[in-house]
Amino acid sequence: MSKGYRYLAALTALLLLLAGCRGMGGPGVDYDALVRQTLAREYSFTAEASYSGTTATLQLTKTGEADLQADFTAPEALNGLSVTAAGEALTVRFRGMEVDLSAYAIPTQSLMTLVREVLTGEKSGKLTVEAEEDTVTASGSILLTTYQLVFDKETMALEKIVIPSVEGEAIITDFRFLDEEP
Repeated sequence: MSKGYRYLAALTALLLLLAGCRGMGGPGVDYDALVRQTLAREYSFTAEASYSGTTATLQLTKTGEADLQADFTAPEALNGLSVTAAGEALTVRFRGMEVDLSAYAIPTQSLMTLVREVLTGEKSGKLTVEAEEDTVTASGSILLTTYQLVFDKETMALEKIVIPSVEGEAIITDFRFLDEEP
């Protein structure tokens, strides 16, 4: 084999190796850690959500360790409803009215309680994480119910939340980390 062919073969092998290392995927990736890191960050998204037979569209923003704000835009009956969970306080705003509640005053199976626990609760050792071709699915249980979180494998953007016990499902669009440029 001539020196030129050896050089070309080595260059091709190097390019193939580098191409195989793109993105977050690949052997040896700790998806459990990536899921926990994603959930620990600040982010926002739009969701088409269903919960116990009711469907709604909302914009959800997570800041800090466990602070969530959900702003509903549909259906018309919920348009303008805003629910903020910060620490142990829960503030509900709707059509000029505002009510402050303790997070412990609402049912444990309420939408806000479940979503808050799923997105911000302690996850260490409590998740089963499976990587598939295009997605990463994290399954766990909280407050006597199970849930699944589905992430895009390449970007770790959250794509779907499923809470079967309350017929809960959220299809997520426009996911973005708040510390990244839009």
